[in-house]
Amino acid sequence: MFDKEIIARINLNEGEKLVVAKDSPKLKEPNYYRIGNGTMNRHNIKSIDLIKELINCSKPAQTVIGWIKDGMVWNHYDNQIEFIVKVVPEHDAAKQVLKKGFKELSDKGLVKRVKRSHYMINPNALITNYAKQMKVWSEV
Repeated sequence: MFDKEIIARINLNEGEKLVVAKDSPKLKEPNYYRIGNGTMNRHNIKSIDLIKELINCSKPAQTVIGWIKDGMVWNHYDNQIEFIVKVVPEHDAAKQVLKKGFKELSDKGLVKRVKRSHYMINPNALITNYAKQMKVWSEV
């Protein structure tokens, strides 16, 4: 039942009580994303150098990638990152940025629209769960 048995003597004053609670382990978010560097692995899968591609993108495209990246959240239940992100611009100017930036990123093969307002980054550029992402990427 217990990993360790600890014997302790505790003195309580009148009006005090001892409460024993189980310490639950805290799940931590990962402190990094695995980013493609443009190399090919032994399975002949060539990653996309995401950083180099973003340096060569326009400001709207960089903004759209930022929105998608900021929407990625750590799912503590299955210990993975949610890689399909909902992006809903709040005003007309942001809608134009999304339209222009998405077109550029889509033309470069960096981003796909999975369904209305839901986007994902190419799994060869940003890897969170490669097999699951590639399945979704190839079906769209």
